[in-house]
Amino acid sequence: MSDADGRAEGRRDFADLLLDLRVQAGLSQEELADRAGLSVRTIRELEAGRVARPRKDSARLLAEGLGLRDGDAGKFLVAAGHATVRPVIAVAAPAPAGLRWRGTRPIPDGLVGRETELIELEGLLRQNRLVTLVGPGGVGKTELALAAADRFSGADTTVVVVDLTTVQRDAAVASAILDAFGTAPGTSDLDDVLAGRKPGDLVIVEDNAEHVLDGVATVANRMVRSYPGIGVLVTSRIPLGLPHEVVRRVQVLGVPANDKDFAEIAASPAVEMFVRRAARVRPGFQLTQENSATVARLCQRLDGLPLALELAAARAGSLSVETILAALDDRFRLLSGPRRFGAPHQRTLADTIAWSVDALSDPARQLLYRASMLGSPFTLDAVVGVCTGLPIEAADVPMLLAELVDKSLLQPVLEFEALYGARYKMLETIREHAYAGLSSQDEDLTEFRDRTVTWCSTYVEGLDGAWSSPDRDRRYRAANANSATFEVALERAAELGEWDTVARIVLGFRVAWQYQASVAESGIQWAGAAAEHVTDKETSGRLLAIAGRLSNLTGDVRAARRHYGEARTLMPPESEMGLVARAGWVSSGSVLLDTVSLAEIPTLVEDARGHGDPQRSATVQAICGLALARWGRLPEAKELLLAWAAALSNPGVYPDEIAYMALSRVELELGNLDEARRWAELARDSQASDDPERTKVAGCLAMVEFQAGKYDQARSLLDEADADIRGHRGYFDYLVMLYRSRLARQNDDAEQARLSIRDAVSRLLAEGRVVYLLDVLPEAVAVLHALGQHEQADQLCGQLLAWQRTMDPPMLPTAWEVLQESCAHAPVADGWPEPDPAESVQRLADDVLTALS
Repeated sequence: MSDADGRAEGRRDFADLLLDLRVQAGLSQEELADRAGLSVRTIRELEAGRVARPRKDSARLLAEGLGLRDGDAGKFLVAAGHATVRPVIAVAAPAPAGLRWRGTRPIPDGLVGRETELIELEGLLRQNRLVTLVGPGGVGKTELALAAADRFSGADTTVVVVDLTTVQRDAAVASAILDAFGTAPGTSDLDDVLAGRKPGDLVIVEDNAEHVLDGVATVANRMVRSYPGIGVLVTSRIPLGLPHEVVRRVQVLGVPANDKDFAEIAASPAVEMFVRRAARVRPGFQLTQENSATVARLCQRLDGLPLALELAAARAGSLSVETILAALDDRFRLLSGPRRFGAPHQRTLADTIAWSVDALSDPARQLLYRASMLGSPFTLDAVVGVCTGLPIEAADVPMLLAELVDKSLLQPVLEFEALYGARYKMLETIREHAYAGLSSQDEDLTEFRDRTVTWCSTYVEGLDGAWSSPDRDRRYRAANANSATFEVALERAAELGEWDTVARIVLGFRVAWQYQASVAESGIQWAGAAAEHVTDKETSGRLLAIAGRLSNLTGDVRAARRHYGEARTLMPPESEMGLVARAGWVSSGSVLLDTVSLAEIPTLVEDARGHGDPQRSATVQAICGLALARWGRLPEAKELLLAWAAALSNPGVYPDEIAYMALSRVELELGNLDEARRWAELARDSQASDDPERTKVAGCLAMVEFQAGKYDQARSLLDEADADIRGHRGYFDYLVMLYRSRLARQNDDAEQARLSIRDAVSRLLAEGRVVYLLDVLPEAVAVLHALGQHEQADQLCGQLLAWQRTMDPPMLPTAWEVLQESCAHAPVADGWPEPDPAESVQRLADDVLTALS
């Protein structure tokens, strides 16, 4: 930094400056992050310009990591938007000009994964007079507040931090604030230090306010009403309840969604915090492929709660990560130290939780204890149905739940609230503490577990007839919201050996499990377990049919086939659930290229049409139509799907976007683009506007637009559909990847095409959806040609040409067209037909994955 004009350097874009300096120093982003003690993500965000003004401590750490000294370091900090000198302020001395700070300073690099919150808080402090950070103990409110005040402060800002931990009386709050200013003896009124301040001149941080809430609220109300130049930032487990207060709830750090994807695990803020804290006590500790799954599970078990992560990481100096994870069954003993700083009630995890619980009224405490037994999340209905009784009146439950939310012991689940209704979740750490409280009252624990079984048994009786009702989605989603509570009831009933009760609950709840794939695994396990224990053969068959349906939804087609196959032998073939089992067996068989399944379709359709329930008849015909479409028998498939569409005129038969999408695909393969678009639009219109899986229909529309040559519209729709692929497993996800590859090839982006088609093949192989590989493999041939791998492309092409000539089902027209375009010179492979169609296709897919990797 040889430029002598510091002001010119200060005006340079900080992102460009940081990049230039890093390159001049010969450092990679990873190397600079290691030197500065920051995350690689922070460096990347700064250089990309997404963070225009880093925290002061981060800027200083970067300057040190870059090896900047004296004037160069000062200019770097100016370019980052910060003054370089912080004069020492003597207690009781007049405040000097320039930046001033009194009280606890933020810990350098003390925050992880909070950049978004910091940016929001800086904006809130500029626009509002009073901001309160609310959250459970140990969530990191203090560090976030200090970092936000530091980020907000300018050269003429005074920051005064008031630690209220030791303040015992509401009346003493004002004195504690005066003490924090370092006022001289005899100063008795806030007017002496607050009067005459200009806006932005003073920020007061009042930390740990929950136990003297009335005193803090009184003083804060006075300050913001009487002194317009002052900003107040409060941390508390409970809001102040003032009309001009802006409340922001501090959330736990994000944890990985799974323990398998290394990139996703490494990107998790909770994992990043644990790894960085563990490295402080075990030099060289880092996230690796070998330990990533264990670290991910540990962070999940700790809910991403920063205090718990910090205390667990402190044990990494003497214990392995595997040992720490195993010891979390007694987390309060494991995480009892050795923290030596902070408020006394925050030095152990148990003290942190007990501090909040002990401050509750008796009814609120008892409700917390009882609700801990319901699983998480749970609904208001479940609390009223299970947890009432002295000292809790049913009419008081909403008020008590609100109290627990206000005191940060419960969190409302706002995602999809319009679909699933009011739900609440409890951090596992809080739940374990509360469950221990309930367990200490042995009779209560037994009583409320038994009441959960009774409530769930009654609840499913209310779902009778829901399938044919106009509001079936609402009713089943409301039931799905209670999935965790139903899990508790099923465990208790099984423990008591009441398997008929388990079966009754599973049969009543069966459709509700289908609305969320993440809980469907539980339904599979309970349906299978109940089928083994009940004595009635037909009931066992119905349960296995449910296991088959849920297995199909979770992507395990082979398990679905197995469950359906056994179920169809246990029930009368013309009964409603007998038809369900047979249709599921046919459907899963068509996916696995089993010709035996198709032979049953004529009889199955005839039996369905003779069934008295038009909804069941229509559904079975639609399932059979889907199976025939997979098998390339497009006119027959269209006939059955149109019979389903015609049945919509009957009461109790409602639109199904999957069947509409199947009709669109059939018309597309037949070359009827206008009809294909009409059915795709009907699929879109049949879904609720707030359906969380709405975007899957975008992939169907994208296929139509692509075949019509409207590539920009197709690309836009595929971008929309990508969100669904990330969040849900759907029947047609592979088609989104397939058409993404086709669009990429059109733009000569062979690498994007490779990634897209590889993902499609990999997913279909993992889920066992063999028949759909015949749609995808021709595109893989074209991609291999685009990558210059002509020998491998021609070899695969020859195999597929042989398939098309000798095997059943044939490739669909759109796939066959792609293959013909790509195979002008490839010879037909020898050795066909082969005896095992499914094995043959999977072998070809394995070869493709090898070639594309």
